Amino acid sequence: MVDADWWSVLRALDEPVAPVEGIGPELILRAMVEGRIPEPMAAALNERVARGEGGGLEVPRDFDHAAAQGRFDRLAERLSEAYGCSCDSGLAQDSACFGSVWIPAEASRSHTKRTRIRLSLQVSVSNFGGLATYGPSSQNGHTPYLHPDDRQRIEQALVGLGYLIVPRHILATPYDGPNGWVFGTTADATWFTRFFDHF
Repeated sequence: MVDADWWSVLRALDEPVAPVEGIGPELILRAMVEGRIPEPMAAALNERVARGEGGGLEVPRDFDHAAAQGRFDRLAERLSEAYGCSCDSGLAQDSACFGSVWIPAEASRSHTKRTRIRLSLQVSVSNFGGLATYGPSSQNGHTPYLHPDDRQRIEQALVGLGYLIVPRHILATPYDGPNGWVFGTTADATWFTRFFDHF
């Protein structure tokens, strides 16, 4: 796909969610820091779900959790088989990301360019449209080199399960979709933030 096709896909998946009156970026950020949702915010969000509007930001209206969980579990199994080791996996919370699978550095052939230190890799899948992305789980300020063997194994597992792999340069561009109110005017939100990060 060319970049213009990716923008069409991402914008089509980005369901606009109108701000709930009285709930802005500051309140959302405070709720994340405190680790609890204030009662008025929870009530407003529950009312929206009851009207059939869905969460919108974290999951699309037609989200099938059981199907997403089954496919994610198969992804973790396939990556573990492909690498001949157990790959840890975990589900995300308060995020449009469903979960991630981590490939240990010892099994990876990817490394930093200058120091050639092996890198652990992270494969993340979104709640939206079967989107997926992957890369080093931590670079520690070094430029990563993703080995073609790692790319092949990861992409084969993702494509085999019907995931759509979004290029990193697309996800790194500033978010300009309809839900910018969530991130505030000064936030450095990207399309990665929208579909793979915490709110």
